[in-house]
Amino acid sequence: MCGHAPRRRSTGVLARAFTAAVLSGAAATVVVLPVGLGGATAHAAPGDTTRFVALPSPTRLLDTRDAGTPVPAGGTVSVRVAGASPLPAIETTRAAVLNITVVGTAGVGFWTAFPHGSPMPTASNLNVDERWSLLGDGLAIPNLVTVPVGTDGLVDVFSQTGGHLVVDMLGTYELSGATSAGRFQPLARPQRVLDTREFLTLSAQSVTEVRVPEAAGAAAVVLNVTTIGSAPGYWTLYPVDTAPPTAANLNSLFAFHVSANQVIVPVDAEGDLAVFSQSGGHLVIDLVGTITGPSAPITTEGLFVPLSSPTRFLDTRDAALNPLGGAQMPLPVWNVEVPVSTNPAIGRTDVAALSLNITATDSLAGGYVSVSPAGSNDPTTKSRGTSTLNVVRAAQTLPNHATVAVSARGFDVFTQSGAHLVADVAGYYLGTPVPAPFGGPNNIQPTVAAGCLAPATSPVAAVVSGSSASTVARGQQRLLELGYWLSAADGSFGLTTRQAVMAYQKWSGLSPSGNLDEATAAALNTVQCRPTTGVSGDMMLIDKGKQLGMIVRGGRAEWVLNVSTGGDYAYTWRDKSGNLIPDQAITPSGRHKVYRVSDDPRYEGSLGVLYRPRFFIRGVAVHGYSSVPNYPASHGCVRVTNQAMDMLWATNAMPMGSTVVVRD
Repeated sequence: MCGHAPRRRSTGVLARAFTAAVLSGAAATVVVLPVGLGGATAHAAPGDTTRFVALPSPTRLLDTRDAGTPVPAGGTVSVRVAGASPLPAIETTRAAVLNITVVGTAGVGFWTAFPHGSPMPTASNLNVDERWSLLGDGLAIPNLVTVPVGTDGLVDVFSQTGGHLVVDMLGTYELSGATSAGRFQPLARPQRVLDTREFLTLSAQSVTEVRVPEAAGAAAVVLNVTTIGSAPGYWTLYPVDTAPPTAANLNSLFAFHVSANQVIVPVDAEGDLAVFSQSGGHLVIDLVGTITGPSAPITTEGLFVPLSSPTRFLDTRDAALNPLGGAQMPLPVWNVEVPVSTNPAIGRTDVAALSLNITATDSLAGGYVSVSPAGSNDPTTKSRGTSTLNVVRAAQTLPNHATVAVSARGFDVFTQSGAHLVADVAGYYLGTPVPAPFGGPNNIQPTVAAGCLAPATSPVAAVVSGSSASTVARGQQRLLELGYWLSAADGSFGLTTRQAVMAYQKWSGLSPSGNLDEATAAALNTVQCRPTTGVSGDMMLIDKGKQLGMIVRGGRAEWVLNVSTGGDYAYTWRDKSGNLIPDQAITPSGRHKVYRVSDDPRYEGSLGVLYRPRFFIRGVAVHGYSSVPNYPASHGCVRVTNQAMDMLWATNAMPMGSTVVVRD
């Protein structure tokens, strides 16, 4: 497939450009270098002002699949972005705007782009988390990157764990003083210009022209683009009246996959641009700002000043970079403000906007993250009108490039569903900060009653085929802390774990599949309490309505078990004389006592074999069984798994004479 999707889904619509052809013989140096290689140093000096110069069309510089050799784990690829024609000149190029995509099989880890010859920064541009890595050949994760360029015209891309890499160039920042064209003019707040969910679904192989009225007379627009794919495929934004290029901006990996990326694309005089969709779907476009054209006034406002290397401004996992203090995770509908002018990497007040990479990690659930000027939103309004990135699941790590206006207080990052937040700044735009009419964040800590659990600090993730033992163990541990019994937090998703998940789902009103799915993981990550019993004293409590069993001590649910009680169906059984006796499969409600127990793993009852039963009324027992579904299925006994029955015996949870309460 062209663009960034895997070859095995090829449609042959677009041809892939090989690196040497793109560079037209201009010193096509693409080499793998060891980390820490010395040599040239970055030449983006502090205070260098530059203007944006778009390429006529996005251009592919590198696709490691062409040579069949992926970037190795711990390897660094050097990509030439400046040099002889048709590339921009090394002497004037200070930063490059690239779309970088990790494709095919890749391990869990980060990728970071930085100027060749500089030390690798504490920053990242792309992140492959566990779920993404499980996609194998189906993986395609893009992100826009603004990166300073080394003195030799090279940019380095480091991969922590390896994989294939595709690099498309959109433009560069070239040395400039006061000028008309190439200056960035940010909106005070992003503005939505298109949302096809309101009226149509784009078809496969379609080209859609989009007009951005605010961009009339501009040279290019800076957009945040979100797609909801109908099927696997890629999306490309490019100038109207040109052919779709061999490049891509976003990738839909499966039906209904939500993907976001920032895009800088040239527009015509009316503000028009084109969007190619390989497999169709919905398209949402938010305007962030415009790049001025030659008719604009001559000034320095909007010129870009690249930092010498990407610099981390925010990391809520790090007390030194967390405005909330300590390692406090921003919880659902929280926001954090990050100062800009006082940061030593900038140290000036005439900053109108930033180019940065925002990353959400350890997300509590799916939801959006929005970056905006600090003080531009009412702190009592717990939502935002536009998004910067869209997290789709719990425990996800997801980055996105953001070009964001700033106020004198800096920038603000809002998370809809809660996540740790990281921001790495590539540079800033000169100008006047936007107003900040509102006060600072109004984050409210959730109420956590005694005995309840706060939102998960190590979020539970959905468990799928290939999930690691540590992923499984996080879910198991959370269930155990909430009182849902399972044999051990051993990282193995076995029968008792499935039963514990089913018990939690029943209590929480979720579909009781026994699968630790996305909805269940997200729910587990919120404030959670042990199930309440509504009783006092010690007993075995059987709740037929919820199909749960609870070992109650002092009125507290010590352990909660999935059970299956009488299915309320008619059946017959044969007495000792051989007579057929009609009966109804009902577990008797009421208050009972354990009157007989048997430690026999194959106790022969009138209706079959019971595992280590404990009887509490007229031959009705709690006993182990090979099948404990999510619905009433027994002849009247209370089924639990054999492992749960072993636990009841080992802990003497139902001694002779103890109370058993069965309620509807």
